[in-house]
This record gives sequence, C-alpha cells and structure tokens, in this order.
Amino acid sequence: MALSFTLLLCALALALGVRPSAAAAEKPQLSVHLTALSPTVLKKGADITMRGTVTNQNTYVWDNVQAYLVIPRSPFTSRAQVDDAKTNSDSYTGERIVEVDSFDSIGDLSPGASREFIVKVPYEQLRITGADGVYPVGIQILATDPDGIRSNDAVSRATTFIPMLTDPPEQQIPTSIAWPFLMPTYRNADGSYAGARELLVDVGPGGRLRNLLGLARSTPADTGTVIIDPGLLVAVDELSRGKRVGKAVDVTEAEKAAAESFVSELAALARRDRCWVVEFDRPDLLALTENSDLAAPLGDAIDKATGDALDEFSISCRAVSWPRADTAAKKVVEGARGPGDQPVIVTGSNLAGWDRRDGSLVKYGTGAGPVPLLVDDALDESVPGEDSVVTLRQRIVSESALAVLQRAIDPESNADAIAIVGADWNPGPSWEAGRLNDAFSAPWVNAAGLDSLLTRPIGEFDGTVRAAKNARSEPVNRAQLLAATQLRNTVSILSSILIDAAAIETAAAQDVAQAVSQRWRSNRSTGLKSAQGAAKRADRQLDKITIEGPPRVTLSSESGSFPLTISNGTDHEVNVGVRVDSSNPALIIPGVKPVTIAAGERHTLTVNVDVGDHGSASLTASLVTPDDRAFGVPAVFNVRSSTIGAVLWVGLALAGLLIVVAIARRFRGSRRSTVHDE
Repeated sequence: MALSFTLLLCALALALGVRPSAAAAEKPQLSVHLTALSPTVLKKGADITMRGTVTNQNTYVWDNVQAYLVIPRSPFTSRAQVDDAKTNSDSYTGERIVEVDSFDSIGDLSPGASREFIVKVPYEQLRITGADGVYPVGIQILATDPDGIRSNDAVSRATTFIPMLTDPPEQQIPTSIAWPFLMPTYRNADGSYAGARELLVDVGPGGRLRNLLGLARSTPADTGTVIIDPGLLVAVDELSRGKRVGKAVDVTEAEKAAAESFVSELAALARRDRCWVVEFDRPDLLALTENSDLAAPLGDAIDKATGDALDEFSISCRAVSWPRADTAAKKVVEGARGPGDQPVIVTGSNLAGWDRRDGSLVKYGTGAGPVPLLVDDALDESVPGEDSVVTLRQRIVSESALAVLQRAIDPESNADAIAIVGADWNPGPSWEAGRLNDAFSAPWVNAAGLDSLLTRPIGEFDGTVRAAKNARSEPVNRAQLLAATQLRNTVSILSSILIDAAAIETAAAQDVAQAVSQRWRSNRSTGLKSAQGAAKRADRQLDKITIEGPPRVTLSSESGSFPLTISNGTDHEVNVGVRVDSSNPALIIPGVKPVTIAAGERHTLTVNVDVGDHGSASLTASLVTPDDRAFGVPAVFNVRSSTIGAVLWVGLALAGLLIVVAIARRFRGSRRSTVHDE
C-alpha cells in the first residue's frame, strides 16, 4: 500500500511538471588545477600562497564560488601514514582556514568557464604544530548550486604536499624524474597513421607532447631520464615529411616544421640525459611469453625495429621493458630480463612484500639471474585534483623528505624519490609557472639520472611479482600474432631478393612490432585488421614478381630448350632464381642461376631439358630466393618428345634421294633417245 502511494505521488509530481533539480540530476563537476604554490619547502613563519583555476564542467551555473586553503595541524612522518590516510580522505583533508582575507571569492561560474583563484594565508593562521614531516595542503571549493543549496561540504578539491624539515640531514636522498615519450597512435591497415592529425597537434605549439618536452628540457642535466618509444620518433619524423598521413589529412608547412623540430629536440634531450628505450610500440610481453613458438622470430623483428630507429636518430639508450600493470607477472619479468641489466618497470601493486624502505630500484632473482625492477609508486596517486607541474614538484620534494625521516630511524633503508611522470600527462603551455626546478634546490635532494642509480648498490626483493589487482585485460590473441608472423615471413623473402632491401625491412619490422603491441588489448578487432593489412601489403609486393612459361613444349628430339619469362613489377631491383621440378623424378633438368632484374623490367631465360626415353612430363617452374626458398605462383606446363619427328626426317631424306635418282635416270634416258634419232 505504501509503495502504491509513493508511486501515485511521483505520478502526480510528473503530471504537475515537477522535475528533479539540476544539481540532483547531474553530479557536481568542478575541476581544480593548481598552478603555483609557495614556498616549496615550509619554514616556520613563512606564509603560504596557492594559485590555481577552477573549471565548471557542469551544464548549469555555480553561484558564489569560493576557494579555501586546508591543512592539518600535524604532518605525516612516514609513507605508510600517507597510504593509510588516502583510504580515508577525511583523515588528511585538514582544517579549512576561514579567516577574513584568507580565502578567495571567485564569483559565479558559468558552464565550461574557468576562473583563477589566489589564496594567501599567514603562517599564524595555519595553526600547525611545526613538527618535521610532510603536510598535505590543498584547496576546497564551496559554491551554491542552481537550487540555492550551499553545503558546507566541498564540491571540489585539490591536494598536494609540502614538507618541513628544520635540520637539514647529512645524507642526501637520490631523486630523479622519468619522462616517458610513448607512441600514442598506430598504423591503419593501409599503412597510414590513424591519429596523424592528433599527433601533429600534440607535437605542435601548445600540444601535450610539446609541453612535456619543453618542461623536461628545462630541468638541469642528470636530474632525470627520458624514456622513449622509438615508434614515436619514427611517426613524427614521417609526418614531418608528409608520409603516412592518409588521404584526409593535409599537413601544412608550419606543421611539418614543428614536427621536425620536435624530433630534433627530443633526440638531443635523449643524448643529454642518457635515455632509456622501450621496445618499439611496447609489445605485449605476456602474449609473446604464452606463444613461445612465435616469440623468437617476432622478437627478432621487434629488436630490429627498435635498433634501426635508434641508429636513424643517432641515439644510444639502455633497453627497458614496461609491461602493463595488469599483466606484470613473474613469467613476464623473467621473459623480459634481456642481458641481465635491462630494467623492468612495474607498479607497487605488482610487488607483494615490497616496501618503500627497499627503494624504487630493487633486484629480483629469477632462474636466469637477477632483474632490476623500477617501481612506480606515486606519493600523490589518487589524491583529489588534477596533476600539474606544482603537484609534480611537491611530490618529488615531499617524497624525498619522507625518505630522510625514514633513513633517520632506519639506517639500512634505501628509501628514495623517483617520480615517473604519467604517460598521458599534459603539463600545459604555462608549465614554467610551476617552477619545477625548485624541487632540486632542497638541501636534502641529490638529483641523479636513473642510469647512475643503477650503478649503485640496490636492495634485494624476495617477494612475489604478480599482476595488479582486478586485472581484466587479456593478452593479444594468437590470431594477431600469426598475422604478424605471416608478415615477418613474407618480408624475410622480400629482403633476400631485393638488391636494396634495408628500407623495406625496417618498415616491415615496425609493422610487426606494432602488430603485437599491448595497445590492442582494448581494441582487438582493429589490431587484427592492422596486422592483417600490413601482411597483405607485403604479400602484394611479393605478388608483383611473377614467372611465365609456355603453355606446352614439344621437343623434336629427346633434348631441347624452352623459354621462361620473369617480370619484376616492384619499384626495386631484384635478384631471383628459378627452380624447375618435374613430375618424373628421372627427368634431367640443369639448374638455372639467379638473375638480376631492374625495377619494372622483364627478363627471359632459356632452360635446357632432356626427357630421354620418358616421352613427356609435367614441369613446374618456381621463383626462388638465392637461398632456394620458393615463392609466388609457379608456372606449370607439359613437355613432350616426338620420336615421329626423327622418322619423318629420315623419310624425307629417302624421298628426296629417290626423286634425285628418278630425275637422273630420266635425264639419261632422254639423252640416249636424242643420239639414236641423230
């Protein structure tokens, strides 16, 4: 009865035109982006100034928007406290500073609009204990929704950290930044780049990758390491020359110049900072591990694609593997070991039994030897707010401050501060305002590149390597690996017959690497089409080299010859041979040496054959590589020997002789008759 009454009220409300409020129907979406924070390191008596922007992503107006600074009275003194607090945001949100002139009234915020805020709070109003540690500090946004409701709970917030250490330590903390430049797109089935337009924007003025490169280049040498996917360099370089752009994309001269500049500057940064390189387009290591029969040839192609790209741009980098967090299992790490000094990037959730005291770089023992692991474990992971240059700066300096405190009570600790920047992060065009380099001016920070950290003694990790929790992604399937293998096999034949095969070999190796990329886990059908399309493109090149023979061959004797014509429809000079097989194994067919044929040309050669007493046979003429691998569609025809021909010639000779004799006899008879008459 109660349920029926409720339904009746709802029906009446709808009939009278009553609708749910906009605020109730749409989740509040005010995003906060921190652009400046001073000081970087908190000192007693120092005021705090925080600057940023608030953006209204709702479809309605927020009224009377205000920004407040929040900070707790006591700091965190260990990483464990931070991790525990992040499970309950209220425990580290802090206290809102509400004194007059300590908050900023932004005003009304229309849909899609952004407004800047500046909050300045004197040290005395912070009311903190002043103890050593790391204080979470942030902004809370209060506003009035369209229904006139103004809750005391924040509708949005952003949080970062600020350290306070009154006495600088004697030992400095190894601190470094890893800058990933990864391939964001792929090649279509026709070979063009699917995201050509987006990539050109990314590397152009104000683009995401251009902003990231500018920020990385602004840091001093040996403060970080560039992690490069060579597929990115190849793609941007090709776009700068108008290659693989697709029919629907027009590249301007300005875009070409911007892309060329990006490649040049990224390569220069890689040389400066002793880069690390992931394998071309980050192959799916789990898929290769589970398909061990295909792993070796595909791995060779991936290595070639990676090595050729580094050679092209004159870069020498340390190889590193970076599997997805949801598949970084023990067998993947063991399979990615390489020569023994090839690091594997994992997340903290991949390592059961790992602790910050072990350090971000640890050694993991396998049956083939130890593997260096670089652990990505961000201090500010999953805290409210957008990532910015300010939050990166504060993450580095705060993580290193916590390492100082841990080493003070645990001299055996290897705690450090290594920040791996998000692969899709955009620092924005105003990244200079974030003053990233201030992080390296803290007295306890020892800036170092990742290579130099690997040369130092690192701790042992004796726990378990596992896939991240809630892993849902399956590896790239075998059908796609088989398509990549078909491509690799076709190109192996092409490379053996082309006089100048280097360019085709490199491009095909890149296609193979992209075909087994882990990107396809979330888009399997497109991945399979891309791999099959690359294989078909290679097959079409091979199909342009053909052989033709006569429909049939009739020999006038037991031995003779016949012509075979080879056509080269490719744009490259080729060196091919011919192998002629017979249905009769006793048939004698001499070998045919390989011939060189120019691009677009035809060549006819003569093959000798001796059928002996066998009369006839079916012949198959196949194109072969110099190492005797057959390819293409063979020419099949019959050859036969006619013994009637020999008898016919004898008969003709006898007939001719008889005619001569008859003529001679008649001539003599006619002469005798003439003499008699006379």
